[in-house]
Amino acid sequence: MSVEAADRVASKTSSRPSTPLQVSWFEFLLDGSLLEKHLQKTSPDPTPVQLIIQFLEQASKPSVNEQNQVQPPVDNRRNRTLKLLALKVAAHMKWDLDLLEKGLTTPVLNMLLNELLCVSKVPAGVKHVDLDLSTLPPTTAMAVIIYNRWAIRTIVLSSFPEKQNKPGPHQMNIVLEGALCLKKDFYIHTLRTLDLLASDAAANGETESSTAGLRISADELHCQVHYDLGGIFFQQGCTDQPAYEKARDHFRQTNELLKKVLRPGKVSSP
Repeated sequence: MSVEAADRVASKTSSRPSTPLQVSWFEFLLDGSLLEKHLQKTSPDPTPVQLIIQFLEQASKPSVNEQNQVQPPVDNRRNRTLKLLALKVAAHMKWDLDLLEKGLTTPVLNMLLNELLCVSKVPAGVKHVDLDLSTLPPTTAMAVIIYNRWAIRTIVLSSFPEKQNKPGPHQMNIVLEGALCLKKDFYIHTLRTLDLLASDAAANGETESSTAGLRISADELHCQVHYDLGGIFFQQGCTDQPAYEKARDHFRQTNELLKKVLRPGKVSSP
């Protein structure tokens, strides 16, 4: 090959656009500012749901002791940080259950939402049906509501409610019906409030204040809850005819609230 031909080949090769390398999960552990930058990209690779999967998979890997025995995942700073990163990605997605259910398997989403309950300081060992949502900090109450909404949606989507373990549909109904009695705005964790939980700033109670996190209007949340309750009552109507009437009422209220939430000129939640 002549020198000129070699130069042309080299020129063509160097002019080819290079494909950016996919960011590895451990890089987010090394650089605390990387996650937000990554999520702001137009087409992040890995995608948000892929990141949640990677973070939780790494955090839940069993360990092996000196006797070569498999042990449960270690509760150390690395694994706690990985779980927090997964929550921050979900917060970036604004806790959209439609998106989360589409991209995550039931076990992974269950792990994610249980971690949300944990960081939101939902009392351990207490049945959700026994909690008074009106007395809980806003982000704590919202975590309970999101978890129970997801649990009911999972039952409806699975079409096999008899295979579901505790808490049962009736208990979840009561929790969500209790949420409908609350007429104030709700708040859910954001990237910022999750950062505060991992810092000394959480000690001053800022994450428990009435205005910490992403504001969700009462109408918006009630609209979602009415729809989910309508779904579970409609499914129960196959064996309990009066449940159809309850489903119709919840769907009617969903429609009325949807008109309020989406009416022209209405400012949506920030």
